[in-house]
Amino acid sequence: MKRASVVAVLALFVVGAGRSAVAQTVDELIARNLEAKGGLAKMRSIQTVKQTRRFNLQGMEAPVVMYSKRPNLVRQEISTAGRLVVMAFDGTTPWIVNPLTGSSAAIAVLGPQADAIRQESDFDGPLVDYRSKGTTIDLVGTETAGKSKVYHLKMTSKSGVVQHYYLDAETYLEVRLVTETDTGNIEQELSDYRDVDGLKIPFRIRTLANGVVQSETRVDAVEFNVKIDDAIFRMPRGRP
Repeated sequence: MKRASVVAVLALFVVGAGRSAVAQTVDELIARNLEAKGGLAKMRSIQTVKQTRRFNLQGMEAPVVMYSKRPNLVRQEISTAGRLVVMAFDGTTPWIVNPLTGSSAAIAVLGPQADAIRQESDFDGPLVDYRSKGTTIDLVGTETAGKSKVYHLKMTSKSGVVQHYYLDAETYLEVRLVTETDTGNIEQELSDYRDVDGLKIPFRIRTLANGVVQSETRVDAVEFNVKIDDAIFRMPRGRP
């Protein structure tokens, strides 16, 4: 009995040590990722971001302007067919104005789409202080993507959203993000990283649904710490 107890204790110790080693490896990869982006101190010095983009969907191109403000305010404006489509998050309610549907009224976004907007509104990104957000991250292992080696991290949010982060083994920057949904996987391929005031930003993003390319986004300009009024993130009662 004593020998069995000792074996059981040793087994638990080994398992615990293994989990600790994996957790340490995950934290090391995240630390390298944040450093590769420019460092956590530099990231936290940014209070607002304005991005000007070009969104290409099946050959049709539309200009996009994105506004972000700490801690989790987001607004995206897409100009298409002479109309302005707005999607935003005020820190509590995600909402959208889409005149292409025949109505210019703002409506609240519900369900999984709302959860996705809340997830993406995290100003510093989900990897920063992930434990305090109730997120768990596991190191799946190393894989090959094209000719590159990548580290595969599986992230599960507090609300149960599962995302897969693929970090380039040389640069430690994200090259692919995969979000699991009820209808399949939504993938983002990130490339053309450029230095903007000391931070690395991807200037090309391809979006795929279940392996099929849906759209491509090209970034034209990124501005940090520009003045942005909180009012633009609030859901209007009428037109935006």
